[in-house]
Amino acid sequence: MPEINLKSSNEEIVNTFFKDITCDDYQESIFKGGQSFADKALNNLDINGYAKKRNNVYPTEKRGSSYLSPYIRHGLLSLKEVWKHVDSFEYQDKTKFRDELLWQEFSRHLYAIVGSQNREFLNFYVQNDPNEVVENDKMNCISTVEQELESTGYMVNQTRMWYSSHQMFRTNQYWLESENYMYKHLVDGSRFANRLGWHWVMGSQTGKIYGFSKFQVNKRAPKICKECELINNCPIENWPEIMSISSKDIKVDLDIEKNFGPKTVLTSDQKPDFVWINGESLGDEDPALNNLSDLPVVFIFDIKLLKSLDLSTKRIIFLLDTLKEINEKRELKVYLDNPLDVLSGINYASTFAPVPKYKKITQQIKPSMEFPANRLVDPVNFYPRSFSSWRKKTKLAQ
Repeated sequence: MPEINLKSSNEEIVNTFFKDITCDDYQESIFKGGQSFADKALNNLDINGYAKKRNNVYPTEKRGSSYLSPYIRHGLLSLKEVWKHVDSFEYQDKTKFRDELLWQEFSRHLYAIVGSQNREFLNFYVQNDPNEVVENDKMNCISTVEQELESTGYMVNQTRMWYSSHQMFRTNQYWLESENYMYKHLVDGSRFANRLGWHWVMGSQTGKIYGFSKFQVNKRAPKICKECELINNCPIENWPEIMSISSKDIKVDLDIEKNFGPKTVLTSDQKPDFVWINGESLGDEDPALNNLSDLPVVFIFDIKLLKSLDLSTKRIIFLLDTLKEINEKRELKVYLDNPLDVLSGINYASTFAPVPKYKKITQQIKPSMEFPANRLVDPVNFYPRSFSSWRKKTKLAQ
């Protein structure tokens, strides 16, 4: 069972354990992992003007992005905590910002219900018209977006939509290949939020596509157009076309406890020896970590999963930084292994994570103690076909 020594440098750990299962050489992102950095980012958060600036792209200094997403994605900051933090800001900015937090929670609810079915179209099947295939390498907008993604591990929401629309409707690539490319490099990459963004752009969720064209670039990042060699012969002058969109049904199980986990702490006759943490919830306020502060902790990099994902080292480094900070506070063992092999020999406690991998592992090896997940919105017992319908029927968790 390969155990990772967290006292080693990140570069040494990456080169020793992850070199053959990552898609790039050692490269740090613009984000530093760890609870202290998450707290600092939240304390420095200023959303004044967010409603007007949130869609800005370039230059980067004019963006309204909070840059909290990697910390939210890995549970270093809870959506509820961030929601409360912005309470004193102006109504318009606060409302727009909280809409984004609700979208994140919506994506988690939807993923908890549909799981890996989100690899397919959701509510609508979109038949793509064979638009003229565009070569990305000459398009300054697309190449700039890709360069920023690969060098920083981040994309703003606008460029995520641009890229998704372009790859879906103007290339020969299957959409999941392009979605996986984004997922590899995004430090906040998730199968719930990132993939839901693709479904929204493709029209799979709402029945309406998001069409990317020169108009958006000129409006949000005019310098990119001005410096493009295709400025007078732009291949995306107009919106892409599609052949047809047809309704599609998806089968789901609406069992709340199965999808969203327990409402209260579940216990057994066996007392836990360890707290098992995973990439969904690494913060100090993780319920299992917080309530069992006297127990040692275990984290497992799933070797089989990582081989299939081929992630960027940027993502691994962010996790290592986070784990090293946890290890400064309490005993932590980190493995690169099969989680089932590691957990089979111990009685462990955990916090429920509404993702397929966690559900699969805990079905085979049940935790001795399982805590409810932190939530912004109470779980739902219906299939949310859209964000608006979900929002109307839900309420904030107490």
